[in-house]
Amino acid sequence: MAGIIPIKLLKLIYPIKEPDFTRDRPLQVLALGLGRTGTESLALALDELGYGEVYHGWKTAALPGCYVQWARLGNAKYGKHSKNPALLNRAEFDRVIGHCGAVTDLPTAAFGPEMLRAYPDAKVILNRRRDVDAWYESQKKTIAKLFTDWRSIVPGLFETELFWTWQCVRFVVIRMAGDDFEWNGKEMYAEHYVQLEAECRKQGREWLDWTVQDGWEPLCKFLDKPVPTHPFPAGNKVGDFEARLASLHAKQFQRALRNIAIAVLLVLVAVAAAWHRVAGR
Repeated sequence: MAGIIPIKLLKLIYPIKEPDFTRDRPLQVLALGLGRTGTESLALALDELGYGEVYHGWKTAALPGCYVQWARLGNAKYGKHSKNPALLNRAEFDRVIGHCGAVTDLPTAAFGPEMLRAYPDAKVILNRRRDVDAWYESQKKTIAKLFTDWRSIVPGLFETELFWTWQCVRFVVIRMAGDDFEWNGKEMYAEHYVQLEAECRKQGREWLDWTVQDGWEPLCKFLDKPVPTHPFPAGNKVGDFEARLASLHAKQFQRALRNIAIAVLLVLVAVAAAWHRVAGR
C-alpha cells in the first residue's frame, strides 16, 4: 500500500509509535552482506567483540515501529512512483540505528551504497556465501516467502504491527528483487556485491570479504581485535526460521484473528439490520 497511499495517511489508519534515535555512539562496522549469509552468527560475533548493540533483522521485531521508517526508506529507494534519494541520508538512518555500533543483515543491507556514503569511517565487511545456489535455496525457503500469500497478507490488514512488518518486507525484500525473487534472485545477489565493491573502490575504502566458514581469525585481524578461543557462534538455521517467525508474531496474529472476527460480526449485524429494515417496509 505504501507507495500508492502516502505513509502519513497509512499511519492514521495504522497508528504506531516510531523510534527516533539520534546517534549516541560511533557506527564502527557495516556488515552489508545479504540475509542468509551468516548474518546472525556475525552479529553475535560482533557483539562478543565489543561493538555494543548490533543491528540485525530479527531485532527489528523488538521495536516494531521501526518498520515504518524502513518502509519509508525502502519506498524512497525502490518505490516505482515515489523515489526520493534525498531521504537516504545519515540522519534518517540514525532514526532506527543511532543506538547501534554495528549492523548486519536486512534491512540495512538493502541500503548498502547509501550506508557506505553515510558512514565513511565504518569498517566494511562483505559477508557472503560462496555457493550462490545454496544461498538462493536458503533465501527462497525463508525471507523470500514472507508476506507472499493471503494467509499472511490478510491478517496484516487487521493488525497494526503486522501491517508495518508487511510494508517493510514489501519494500526492503520484495522490491529489492524486482518483485520476483525466483526469477531475479541470483542476479540480485551478484549485483548487490558488485555495487558495494564499486562504491568501496570509488571511496578508496578497504573491505573484508568474509564467509562464516572463515571464522574468527580474518574477522578479528581486520577489526584489530583479539581472537577468541571458543568456537564461532552459530545462529538462524533454515529449519528454525519458520518456528522462530511464528513465535515472534504469535500475539500479532492472535490480535489479527480477533479483529477479523469482530469485523465479520459487525458486517453480519449491519446486513441483518438492513434486511430487517427492508423486510419491515
